Amino acid sequence: MKIWFRLHGYEPCSWTSVWQYLRIAFADIGIEVHDVTAPENPEECVELWWGDPQFFRWSGLPVRAKVSLALSEAHSIRAEGRVSVIKNLAQSDMIICPSEFAATAFREAPLDIPIRIAFFGVDPEEFAFTERSWGGTLKFLHAGVTQFRKGSWLVPEAFAMAFSEDDDVQLMMAAPRSSPMYTRLKSEYGKQKNIIFHMNREDSALSLYRRNHIYVSPHLSEGFGLMPVEAMATGMPCIMSRCSAPCEYFDKEYGWWDEMSENYVPVADCLPGTNGFWRLPDVESLADQMLNAYKGREEAGKKGEAASAYTHSELTWKLTAEQIVTHIEEVLSEENICRDDRLQRGKLVTGPSGKYITTR
Repeated sequence: MKIWFRLHGYEPCSWTSVWQYLRIAFADIGIEVHDVTAPENPEECVELWWGDPQFFRWSGLPVRAKVSLALSEAHSIRAEGRVSVIKNLAQSDMIICPSEFAATAFREAPLDIPIRIAFFGVDPEEFAFTERSWGGTLKFLHAGVTQFRKGSWLVPEAFAMAFSEDDDVQLMMAAPRSSPMYTRLKSEYGKQKNIIFHMNREDSALSLYRRNHIYVSPHLSEGFGLMPVEAMATGMPCIMSRCSAPCEYFDKEYGWWDEMSENYVPVADCLPGTNGFWRLPDVESLADQMLNAYKGREEAGKKGEAASAYTHSELTWKLTAEQIVTHIEEVLSEENICRDDRLQRGKLVTGPSGKYITTR
């Protein structure tokens, strides 16, 4: 199989990160990958688009198949771009999503095409297990863009509820760039000596994981959640909201659940024009789990070891690439079987171009 792997933009972000890792993973399993420019023989290639479906631009070339790799972090497609999203996805032969949760909006959209699941992953060599000392200062980490969907504001609030400034514990709020929520939280909590606000685009995620012990993700919604899985791979147990995609791959063996509250907020507060509600994680539960990690460091270390072993064996980009290829081959095979069956029943004839067309 040959894959023409396409992306709608190349500025550094999670879209490009997934694209880069998957390109390498496809090559590692023997798949010939084309990317920016069109292949010389497009009919031999599967045109695979990744990213926001409203920006997909199918080539119109006679490719072997058209596949959409996409996700949604809500149960509905937002109004802005909805028509384009459905139109672009409808042109593909199948959709692949990184979780069942991420597929919900597409399963409930007017799209009569196969939808398959292939978890995203990590590079186990890059995110190798890191030995940590679980004595001394216990360090919590919340990383990524500080924002509403990530539940970022809950982290320092819960930390302040759980600990005093004299406790041997630290929270790092790390972000690659500023945001309105980052600025507000820094203003509110920045003077507390055991809460560190760290903003450095040059500081890699791996470096952050290695310097800390517990990853905190009180998200309201995740289509998959790359950073928690990367953190797990290095041996960090997580405190994870019991909602959305992480429910499909996370377990208390690898950390602690932050239970959900009975409070809901409009999705449109984060994704304008998107209907529905997200349930808020419980801030008191988050504080309790921080305390559990602080008091049970030996258990935390074992959870981190289990998280790393699980991630390295079950959640890797190589497995993602293999699963995507398997799904494509299965759907192409099913289409061939259906075509052959219709041929036998006289439902298909060849048209002027030599391609099969359906007779009425």
